[in-house]
Amino acid sequence: GRLCGYDEPVREKKLGYHPNPYNDMVVCVDACPKTAGDGNFTLPDGPMGKDYMRPAYPTAKIFGQQCLPLDLQLAKNIIATKSVQSELYKALGNVFIAREVILVILLVPLITSCVFIVGMLFMPTAFSALAFSTTAVMLALVALLMDLDQDVLSGIPLYHETHPLMLEIQPYIRNTCLGGALTFLFFLLVSVPAMGRAHRVFEECLAAILNKNVLITVFASFFISLLRIWFILHACGSAALLMSIINPVQVRVELFGEWHWVPRMAWSPLFLKGLCFYAFGTFWILEFLSFCNKYITAQILCHTYFSLRALNVRGEEIRHGQQSPLFYAVSSLCRYHLGSVAFAALMAFPCRTIRFFMGFFVPDRPNLHKSLNQQYRIAYYLFYPLIQLDLHVLRFFKDSVWVMLPLRGYKYIDAARRAEGLLNRCRGKIPNLTKFTSRIDALLNIAVGLTAFVWTFFLFREPRHGPYHEVQHINAREAAGGLFITPQHSPLLALPVMLAFGLWVANGMLHLIGMASESLTICYCIDVEMAGGTETDALYVPASLKDCYKDLGGGESERELSELIEADATGI
Repeated sequence: GRLCGYDEPVREKKLGYHPNPYNDMVVCVDACPKTAGDGNFTLPDGPMGKDYMRPAYPTAKIFGQQCLPLDLQLAKNIIATKSVQSELYKALGNVFIAREVILVILLVPLITSCVFIVGMLFMPTAFSALAFSTTAVMLALVALLMDLDQDVLSGIPLYHETHPLMLEIQPYIRNTCLGGALTFLFFLLVSVPAMGRAHRVFEECLAAILNKNVLITVFASFFISLLRIWFILHACGSAALLMSIINPVQVRVELFGEWHWVPRMAWSPLFLKGLCFYAFGTFWILEFLSFCNKYITAQILCHTYFSLRALNVRGEEIRHGQQSPLFYAVSSLCRYHLGSVAFAALMAFPCRTIRFFMGFFVPDRPNLHKSLNQQYRIAYYLFYPLIQLDLHVLRFFKDSVWVMLPLRGYKYIDAARRAEGLLNRCRGKIPNLTKFTSRIDALLNIAVGLTAFVWTFFLFREPRHGPYHEVQHINAREAAGGLFITPQHSPLLALPVMLAFGLWVANGMLHLIGMASESLTICYCIDVEMAGGTETDALYVPASLKDCYKDLGGGESERELSELIEADATGI
């Protein structure tokens, strides 16, 4: 149970030696035995667990701080990683303990998203194209480097035995990167016409966000993003600690033809369950912070939309005595809607995932069973349970609910039904702004989140440093300096986790675009219905949003048609 080179009785004996190469019992030695005359070793691995003395056999320091047999097959049996759990723990632990490097990695999507928020206001088409093209190039580069690294790492002695899982999943991750690169290039090519029409919508959404009365949402989102990064760093440290705990267990092994129970140190099943529960809690809290951020953003946008501004003689807005919209948003969230946010944080991701895959088989159209298209009717009866699940549950987990919650104060499902009904009533009359921004916005979120994926790959490829008895880790300077060093390590198993963290951080700022389009659409629909039911009667609509809808509606929109009739009647 002592750690070679660290505990007091074996401080000078830094190497591990297996007296019996057919089991996992290790003794500490100061030098690797070379011949049978280098000593005898006694271990309790004889019949019935009795002590048994064995002479030394020829070994060499081939891998790490272990004295391995010169027989390559015996050495492979000793060093081979026989547990997927052990390899995963080691791969994730190597990343999670380097919290300084994780901080640098997560700051990349945060800063990049801030740059895109400003850039999309002035040149949305150019910045969208820049994001998609650079992401495609970086993913292709990562896939190429994965293959090159694979050739280098495969040449390291016994690397195949110590990293079997990583070598098995490397082709899948590489192909996923190549597929992602092709997807971004394809979307860039096919979305060029759509970007031209969405240009005006992005400008309007970003102008609404950067309005002086709404600008506080940018700072609030930035603060929540920093809070999210701090929580991720805390979660990584706690997870690394949970993955390091081992307990004494009884293992049944065969000794000299007889089976016996012997004590061993192994990963604790109890702490594995605790780690799974901790991962679930981390996911729930990060989702909770994400939806809190969306609620605050929607609340401030709705407050600004439905505020009639009083001006002084110089045309300046009078704000004396007005309550801070941020304070009201936070207080109303804490007093009335924490349950709704917690419920959505738990249910939104699985419901959206199911609905996304359903979209490949079932068209999102009402009354499929009455459709003239025979394939639609077949799909309706074939996927009837899923369609009913979508009708009563899945479709209500959209971002539009975060606009209805602050406006009406309903419970979550009631607010979702109201938002869905409002948008359905206005369909065909008032264009939904999310129709022009949703795909580009979603791909932009993924593109910015992938920066964490890419930088994790680059910054964790270099050799590790540190004494044998210490956890080997790096700092930010070493990680940056190792970018051009021949790799001796690959972080492939940790890349999906870091990608998820990057997506959460990127969404912390880029959700402003999606929430702006949702808020402006729903507020405008409510404005129209309150004023009389036609586009021309909207009372609170800003002039810029009015012109935006006029552009989207084209020459046949109700507003433009009424303006032409009015002009003819007055002779102007």
